[in-house]
Parts: sequence; C-alpha cells; structure tokens
Amino acid sequence: MKTFRIIMILVIIGMMMLLYGCNLSINKSIYVKDGETLHHGPKTVNGSIIVGNDCTIEGSCDTVNGKIELGTDCRVKSLKTVNRGISVGKNTVVDGDIRTVNGSITCADNVAVDEDISTVNGSITCGDGVKVGGGLSTINGGVNLTGASIKENVSTNNGDITLKNKSIVAGDIIIKESHSFTDRLRTLDIRISDGSLVKGDIIVKEEDIKVKVYLSQGGNVEGQVKGAEVTRE
Repeated sequence: MKTFRIIMILVIIGMMMLLYGCNLSINKSIYVKDGETLHHGPKTVNGSIIVGNDCTIEGSCDTVNGKIELGTDCRVKSLKTVNRGISVGKNTVVDGDIRTVNGSITCADNVAVDEDISTVNGSITCGDGVKVGGGLSTINGGVNLTGASIKENVSTNNGDITLKNKSIVAGDIIIKESHSFTDRLRTLDIRISDGSLVKGDIIVKEEDIKVKVYLSQGGNVEGQVKGAEVTRE
C-alpha cells in the first residue's frame, strides 16, 4: 500500500509537470521582478508567489501552500492558493477571480477584479475605489469595504460586515446557513455608514445567530432586511 501511494504521488507530480511544463516549481517560491512580463502563469506547490510592481502576467498565479503578493500597477489573469493569504497592490487589474481556502484576501485602492473574490477561513478587505465584477464570499471571516463597489452578492457565516466611505453592494448581503449544531446563540454585526448602500436585501438564512444592522451617516439598504434587527444611529 505504501509503495502504491508513492507511485501515485509520483504520477500526480509527473502529470503536473507535463501540464505546466517548466512553469511549475514544486518546493520553491517564485519571484517576478518589477516591470517583468510573463507569457504564462507562475505555479508552485510548496512556495509563495511574489510579484513586483508594473508586471504583466498572461496567466493564473497558482500555489497550494504559499501566499500570493502582487505589487502596484500589475495585470494578471487570476490568483489562487489554498493555505495562505492573498494581497493585491494598488491599481492592479485581475481579469479573473481571486480564491483561497485558509487565508485572508486584501485588495488595496483602485484594484479591479472581473469575477469573484472568495475564501473559506479568512477575511476579505477591499480599499477605496476597488471594483469587483462578481461577488464576495467567505465562511469564517469578516468583510470590510472602504469605498468599494461590488456588483453581486456579499456573503459570510461567521464574521462581521462593514461598509463605509460610500461603498456599494449592488446585490444582496447574505448570512449563510452553517449546518452546524450548537446551543450557543452567535451574534453578527453589519455596519453600513458614510453614505454606503446595499441595493439588494439583507437576508439571514442561519437560525442560530442574532444579526444586527447598524445604519449611520447616510448608510442605507434599498431592499428588505430579513431576519435581522435594524438600528439607526
């Protein structure tokens, strides 16, 4: 059995090498220098991907056990990791999505993401002028928007949500059902302030949670608030 497992691991690694060719690094981090253009996407398994400023990457940055960091004024197809976080520098364009499982995601000012931003165990933070063409999704983490615009839904299960500085969520804010069993009533706060706006509804699907929505300084929800308490400050 042990020999079979080793053979299977070698086969998987071999397939990855054939699929990605020389672009795949197994146990090393990948560094892209300032101003560099790559006509492929850097890929590694047990390493990070660090991209400098003013870079163009005509492919996806993919890793498993490593972080992804992009500098300012870059362009890339998509960003994906499993066991670390992702940070995107100012004025960068991501033509696809940004995804991780165990890590937080941070987008600095004026970042544009064409598709979704998602994580499972981590928070999502978007700075001033960030535009997301899809939605934001996390399970165990909060969402913090400062002057950001989200075209679709924002969802979480365990984490507060903050919208400030005229942030806009064009879809719904959804507190997802956890399917976990607990006798303890959890609490979650949604704060919408500084002229921020939710154009859709706020929907609480989880029964074992007390959600409070705080509206202040011109913050507003155009749709309905379902399953949450609203407080105007």
